[in-house]
Amino acid sequence: MTTRTAQCACGRVEMTVQDEPLLVLLCHCDFCQKRSGNVFIASAHFAEEQVVAISGETKVYNGLEVDGVGAVAVPGGIDYHFCTTCGSTLYWVSVSPLTGQRILAVAVGNFVDPDFPMPTTEFFTKFRHHWVPPVPDAVQLYDPLDGSVSIESMVPSFRDDPDAE
Repeated sequence: MTTRTAQCACGRVEMTVQDEPLLVLLCHCDFCQKRSGNVFIASAHFAEEQVVAISGETKVYNGLEVDGVGAVAVPGGIDYHFCTTCGSTLYWVSVSPLTGQRILAVAVGNFVDPDFPMPTTEFFTKFRHHWVPPVPDAVQLYDPLDGSVSIESMVPSFRDDPDAE
């Protein structure tokens, strides 16, 4: 069983997870770019039962609760947990629109692990900066909300899971 611990920049907030992530993805959407201050985010998604421990004080931002603007296609919004000292976003919590399961996503950079599994899926590649190359062999979703393809059929963890609906 693999156990990994992610920390914020100052080390005051930690999350420990076990086993491999359900999904590792890059998101190029405009919301993730603005929220992170970067051209995309890399996140590892874990089921709630994979989380071994969370420690440290966080503040939560959910745009839907604050001003009605939040991540697209997530009905309840996403609760972004960031360190009250250094401001690093360590993890975010949402309910998967695919399964109804609570998912905790961790910013891959907070693991500081060069051997961490690479992303298998990229979302909202229509917002990808022209100088950012695609991840080799990753599924490319130009716009997962345009109706041209179901997300379930494009996300490897759901294609490979015979119990996924």
